[in-house]
Amino acid sequence: MVSTPEAAHARQVQTGTTTGRPRGTSDGAKAERDFRPDIQGLRAIAVALVVVYHLFPSLLPGGFVGVDVFFVISGFLITGHLWRGYAKTGKLSLVDFWGRRARRLVPAAALVLAVTWVGARLLLPAPRLAETATEIRASALYYQNWQLAHNAVDYLKSNDAASPVQHFWSLSVEEQFYIVWPLLFVAAALVARKHARAAGGVGDHGTSGPRLLSGPRVLSGHSVAVMLTGALVLASLAYSVYDTKSDPAAAYFVTTTRMWELGIGGLLALLPAVAARRLGRHGWLGWAGLAMIIASQFVIRGATAFPGWIALLPVLGAAAMIAGGSAQGKRGPWRLTSVRPMVFLGGISYSLYLWHWPVIVLFIAWRGHRPGLITGPLIALASIGLAWATKVAVEDRVRLAPFIAKHKWRSVSTALAAVVPVALAWTFMATQPGPWDGRLGPGYPGAAVLASTSASVPAQATLPPPDAVPVPGYWASGCLQGEHVAALKPCVYGDTTKPALTVALVGDSMAGNWWAPLQAIATRDHWKLVTELHATCDWTATQLYDPVNKGAYPTCHDWGVNVLNDLVSRVHPDVVITTSFADMTTMAHPKAGSAARADVGAGEAAYWSQLEAHGIPVIGIRETPAMTSIDVPACVAKYGPAGSKCTLSRAKAVDADPPTSYAAKALGGKVPVIDMNSLICGPARCSPVVGNILVYMDSHHLTQSYGTTLAPFLEQRLLATSPVLRAAS
Repeated sequence: MVSTPEAAHARQVQTGTTTGRPRGTSDGAKAERDFRPDIQGLRAIAVALVVVYHLFPSLLPGGFVGVDVFFVISGFLITGHLWRGYAKTGKLSLVDFWGRRARRLVPAAALVLAVTWVGARLLLPAPRLAETATEIRASALYYQNWQLAHNAVDYLKSNDAASPVQHFWSLSVEEQFYIVWPLLFVAAALVARKHARAAGGVGDHGTSGPRLLSGPRVLSGHSVAVMLTGALVLASLAYSVYDTKSDPAAAYFVTTTRMWELGIGGLLALLPAVAARRLGRHGWLGWAGLAMIIASQFVIRGATAFPGWIALLPVLGAAAMIAGGSAQGKRGPWRLTSVRPMVFLGGISYSLYLWHWPVIVLFIAWRGHRPGLITGPLIALASIGLAWATKVAVEDRVRLAPFIAKHKWRSVSTALAAVVPVALAWTFMATQPGPWDGRLGPGYPGAAVLASTSASVPAQATLPPPDAVPVPGYWASGCLQGEHVAALKPCVYGDTTKPALTVALVGDSMAGNWWAPLQAIATRDHWKLVTELHATCDWTATQLYDPVNKGAYPTCHDWGVNVLNDLVSRVHPDVVITTSFADMTTMAHPKAGSAARADVGAGEAAYWSQLEAHGIPVIGIRETPAMTSIDVPACVAKYGPAGSKCTLSRAKAVDADPPTSYAAKALGGKVPVIDMNSLICGPARCSPVVGNILVYMDSHHLTQSYGTTLAPFLEQRLLATSPVLRAAS
């Protein structure tokens, strides 16, 4: 993400902010041509924050706010460009504006996307290529932010390894801004003219407004533009606060929560000349803005719900640096931001932003670990070299080429460069086999192989295909609540018309491992299956610890209380089935271990006992094995289903004392806990493929296909355990 300059880096925006009145003096004309090295320096700060954050996130926990700084710069420069053109001529050429943006942005982006795809084909595991191709297409067509917003609420995809083009989300926001923003000025001009006619004015288009013949004062185009921009900023900020609270994962990416940041820069560009000059003399504003941006690095962290209100810190900091950071402010920070290295880095900031993230991701795929103290700086230097070469050989060549720049439609046609990465991605996607239909057939017994010591099955192609593992049905239907949301998201499956009884499945996504077999049982035995599932959140009364945010996890606790109330007051299930992930930690015991598991188990027992007190029986399922750090589909795709690198000893995969065992002991054995792990792992080792079926879709979630093969065995144990279920069968 990087801000786009007005027309060229060499002829940047005026010394102060743009004014509403066209300048007629030679001094004014000169001011418009004056180079703002301090803005280049601000770009350098922004891109440096992002690069350092991506290389060493613990060093700058809030470095991602460099993107927000870029948004403000973009809003300021683009709005200034649009308003100056309108103020001088009374016209706004949308084709010319979009052509400038196209030849400035698209060729370099298309080059990076094409090279990144080639690198991905060489270095990324096969299961990641389909998703990478999809994201390259979305990036080239500038809707990547909306795709990531959709994936952010997909719990499985949100935990995938990062895409090498994930950073294009911010470029997508800016491109969408460039499409919409000129229309605001068109609207401002139309409203001003209509108002002038209604008031009997015959006017120009400048800030002084149409001259009045009679009647009330007539709105000028500038006034309307300011009002529309202000309204958009307030509306977008309000929505950002709301959406960040209600859906924080998706809110980070969508344009509607970010538009106000660009709008703040736009308002700054629309300041009257007098106000702009007065602000420019206050160098302390620049220092205050720099302090706010620096503070953002440590006040805002990766786990902070963002953007919302907290984004005002870096956004207003960037605005203050633009307003008071030029050479007009004698005691301002311009000497720091205007030095040659800063200006150079700001000049290549767009290409540097494009290159650095693919280089980091592909390095990790190649070496198998994150950059270190030596390789990190080397990656940064390599990215700077690539950025400089791209700036000189691609950005400037296309942007300044007279044959293109002097013709509006030729400028717009440079957007066709995006066809190259789109074609590469589409060709790959078109050659991939169609989606698997979910059928297994007789050669795919799955768990039945482990259920019988004598069972054997001839090897066949692994299903589901490791490079195309489908998400479970409850994920696909949006029935897994997001990590930082306390609201309930109950869903109903099975027999919903005349059920024999109601069974509730409660817990985190590991409890979701049992959705597929329970759904099969419920459909066959006429149960109504109600799910209450929450990502990364054990159903325990104990206050869990959030290792990312390094503090309490209140949304999980609140969700747990809400679930208990919902079960008792509304759902009234005949049986509740529950389990969870074994290694969550608590505020009392923030490090994983037996003490933390006992603490989680005590909280589980508290909920179980309350359900039992209301006459609702509980059945626990022992936590399923986890393959620790093994990405099972990627491993199988690389080494095959029999690869030794894709197996793990049962002792490492299965916890000896999980929370459910502590919960059962705390209740004196009144609540049964069934153990299905002998049907997931062998006696000595856990294999990635059992009965020709892929067991895991990552390192710990079962595939829906394998879960379905567990259904008959799960039913046997449930019926043997529960008199209520037996009676209904």
